[in-house]
Amino acid sequence: SFEPWLDRALKMKGLSLGGGIRALASALASVAPLHVMCDPRDIRSVPMVKSPFVEKPTIFLYDYYPGGVGIARKVFEMKKTVWTSVYNLVRGCECERGCPACVGPPVDVGATGKQSALAILLQLKD
Repeated sequence: SFEPWLDRALKMKGLSLGGGIRALASALASVAPLHVMCDPRDIRSVPMVKSPFVEKPTIFLYDYYPGGVGIARKVFEMKKTVWTSVYNLVRGCECERGCPACVGPPVDVGATGKQSALAILLQLKD
């Protein structure tokens, strides 16, 4: 989950919370399997601008196998390393606004999805 003030901070920069967390969820789903050595189809990520469960912007990561096998928990335990890899993926991609190789295409994440994702990731580092 992310703090609610993040939406205001992003809007002040002309960025989008919704696009940013959709972009991060996509990048997380690409990177996480590499760290836990699973098939990308074994986990799913769901971004929510305001989760009905915690009332905050949230990315849910879960095992796709019914009942789970501990993959999402393992990713959570490695979260600092995983988020660093997500940052490196997004920052290292040469596209301007997003592409299938990093955060997903702009049609899915919005025109500022990639920049929004980077801004959120920088907040996570602080």
